[in-house]
Amino acid sequence: MTTGYLFDERFLHHETGTIDVLLPGGVIESVEHPSSSRITRRTHALIAASDLWDELTQLQTTPATEDDLALIHDRSYIRRIQDLCSTGGGEASTEIGESTPVVPESWDAALLAVGGGMASVDAVLDGRVGRAYALLRPPGHHAMRAAAMGFCIFNNVAIAARHAQRRGAERVMVIDWDVHHGNGTQAAFYDDPNVLFLSLHQDDWYPIGWGKVEDVGEGAGEGKTVNIPLPPGTGDKGYLEAFERVVIPIARQFRPDLILVSAGQDPSMRDPLARMMVTMDGFRSMAGMVRDVADEVSGGRLAVLQEGGYSPDYVPFCTLAVIEGLMGRRSSVGDPHEGASELERSVEEYRPQQTAAIDQVIAVQRRYWDL
Repeated sequence: MTTGYLFDERFLHHETGTIDVLLPGGVIESVEHPSSSRITRRTHALIAASDLWDELTQLQTTPATEDDLALIHDRSYIRRIQDLCSTGGGEASTEIGESTPVVPESWDAALLAVGGGMASVDAVLDGRVGRAYALLRPPGHHAMRAAAMGFCIFNNVAIAARHAQRRGAERVMVIDWDVHHGNGTQAAFYDDPNVLFLSLHQDDWYPIGWGKVEDVGEGAGEGKTVNIPLPPGTGDKGYLEAFERVVIPIARQFRPDLILVSAGQDPSMRDPLARMMVTMDGFRSMAGMVRDVADEVSGGRLAVLQEGGYSPDYVPFCTLAVIEGLMGRRSSVGDPHEGASELERSVEEYRPQQTAAIDQVIAVQRRYWDL
């Protein structure tokens, strides 16, 4: 199957500026915002320079409409965001929600990012590509129905899922491996029996209080929310154990028409906003496992949408590894941190805690799934 790739330079017009950091002695220093466009730019540059580039089918985005955004968001919220974006300017960006700065260009970038998620779904559902990777900016999985937060303006993956339903997909599965819980996506589908939301995330990290193992959905959607909170220090083996024991068996039983992935590369061993230890190998393996189960149960229909990731030096490599996993082949690009033996040994010390956390998930989810 061919693999689609979607990126638009206009995504980079969403600038987040700087943040002030308090140093010892009470000195304030301004530093680059963690969610910097530089990371997205570097990621696209590495993908474009790799020997996989010529095998990727280029996809195009168009701006989402208000009706598209309203699949998830309140119309009053949509208009308020447009108004707030218009007040931002230059280095003095406007905060539109919790840790969510914007400039005037952010409005168009956000519409294009939502449109990119939908375009990726269309390409997969129409059979133009077998699977797709969308390098979107700004991210979306924290955005609530009427609130921006966590660097997210509109919920790209949630709107993409609703768009897929609008296109006729009866069952959609969203796998979110961003290290921070996708609270906005969970909230959007908490009572929906036809959208299964499954999140692997660092336990009680951000947002605080979200993603508990006992949060399983409500009403008709009970059992269609699966939270896998993992302890700090979880590395490749822990994530792959969670995939083998929970993610893949549930996907096989739910048998979605389409699988979407919220792909935050912030569980990486180099991320400054998390405490996980996933490497290029781990991301490649997770993507490969999702590709294989999509081939098995969803006719191969799979779209992967970029979320977070805050290591300028490692996110590009981890994202390329995801694309390698989707394509089922390796590029000539190696892992710049391969062979970090001391770190690998320290991760192994936490294996019992990782397994215990997965056991707890299984104990809860056995009410709904054969695990």
